[in-house]
Amino acid sequence: MELTKQDEGITSVAGEMLILALILILVSLFAVSAFNLLPGERETIVDVSMNSSADTLYFWHKGGDWVEGKELTAALTPSAGGEKLVLEKISLTDCFGNESAVFDLGGCYAVDLSAVSSDSYSLRLTTADSVIYAQDGLVIS
Repeated sequence: MELTKQDEGITSVAGEMLILALILILVSLFAVSAFNLLPGERETIVDVSMNSSADTLYFWHKGGDWVEGKELTAALTPSAGGEKLVLEKISLTDCFGNESAVFDLGGCYAVDLSAVSSDSYSLRLTTADSVIYAQDGLVIS
């Protein structure tokens, strides 16, 4: 069988198509493996300080990420053991003292201690997925 000029053109086109298919396969493999190297989702990081008055705990946002106010929960657990007490929110304010929906830089989250008996407690301020403030041995008098 002899090759004609038409047959020579078909072999070069077929070779180019094979090379293109190989390149597409290699690019897709590289893309899939590079996608697996991306970092995962990061945790919320917040720097919080706490102070108290006779019947209120105040949490001050000193830096880091902002947090939705509805996600915040302050809870006390007696050091001697017992049930966890979830504290009722009094207010959530921004750095200017205005009511806010988010706990952001300079903001204050206040919770009520009036229903808590005198004892030693472990305190946790949490979001939906992490603890952003913890203190053990908090004495409430």
